[in-house]
Amino acid sequence: MFKIKNILLEKIIKILKLILKKSIFLIKSVFLLDNLTPFEVNGNMDFLTRIKFLKKTQLKVPFSLGRSARGISFNDYLINDPIYKIIYEASQYKNVMEIIDSFFVILKNENNLSAADIVGLKNNERLKQYPAWCYVLPWENTDINFKLNNYESIQKVKREQKALEYNFKNRTVKDNYIYSKEMAESQVLQSIKLFESIKRFGLLPQFDLPSFHILVKGNKWKWYMSQGNHRAYILYNLKYKFIGGIVDSVIIKEKSHLWPNVLNGLYSVKEAEIIFDYLFDAERSIGPCI
Repeated sequence: MFKIKNILLEKIIKILKLILKKSIFLIKSVFLLDNLTPFEVNGNMDFLTRIKFLKKTQLKVPFSLGRSARGISFNDYLINDPIYKIIYEASQYKNVMEIIDSFFVILKNENNLSAADIVGLKNNERLKQYPAWCYVLPWENTDINFKLNNYESIQKVKREQKALEYNFKNRTVKDNYIYSKEMAESQVLQSIKLFESIKRFGLLPQFDLPSFHILVKGNKWKWYMSQGNHRAYILYNLKYKFIGGIVDSVIIKEKSHLWPNVLNGLYSVKEAEIIFDYLFDAERSIGPCI
């Protein structure tokens, strides 16, 4: 009986959260708070903008202010983002095996880098001890040791699920998977499959909305992708000017001393702010390919 009551309570809480979420979405839509003004589209902020940035609510943002998950601007330089390069080459009808081989070379090269290399802080002794794929950003809640112990197994499960979703047969997931040929093949085939689907049918309703983080420095703002990176690359490639999604978090440079991976000593305040500026100004790629 106690177990049944707990299950019912969890369902009620879930329903209430969904109702609250939809109500907030509706209010933002009614008051036009899910769209930006020309002033805001140019990267400026005022008091009302901060309301539009309310976490876990919908917002339509311009690609002109966007950064990929690797910190590269959505402009001509985006071709330097390895995942976008897959999408671009698919749009140019390049041979699939050539795309896979090219991406695998990038993975092999990245396998020789540390987390310190991948974020551009080669003097950070703690980050030097971790592989590139294990990097965490200063403002993330993820602990780097937790990621080290769990990320590879999570990726293997995700790739297995994607293989089933896209009906790819005999896609076995092996050990040391992150920088393997199997990972390269999986990423490329699934990216191309998604590109072809969106190009033909648009964004299908069964997909969750993409999400992004808002970066704030003074009264200026930018955004970078959180979830739904492939969809963002594809929409940009298809000449969309905006992408709609969910505000995942708001990262304010002036609060760098409070970021989780600063408080635990992984980054100094100065290092954390360097990483922030890399993203905000799109000065360099700061993330791995996976």
